[in-house]
Amino acid sequence: MTIVIAFHQSGYRDFKTYYIYFVYRYLTNEFPESVSYTRMLKLMQGVLVSLCSYLTNRQARSTGIAFVDSSKLQVCHNLRILRH
Repeated sequence: MTIVIAFHQSGYRDFKTYYIYFVYRYLTNEFPESVSYTRMLKLMQGVLVSLCSYLTNRQARSTGIAFVDSSKLQVCHNLRILRH
């Protein structure tokens, strides 16, 4: 579960690249008994319920204050401005 959370906080776009090129190279001291990538995919299926529970618990409480980004949206043609 720690590897999955760290993946989501990293800048990697796909888990395979993260696991093979980052965990195997730089996290060998933290995870000395790391398994192969295909085995990790099987193990991740069993972590889903625990991960959802953890993330729900760590979710920030709503304050009722929201911020809206007022930057312009670019459209592909001026005739479509009103539809976007």
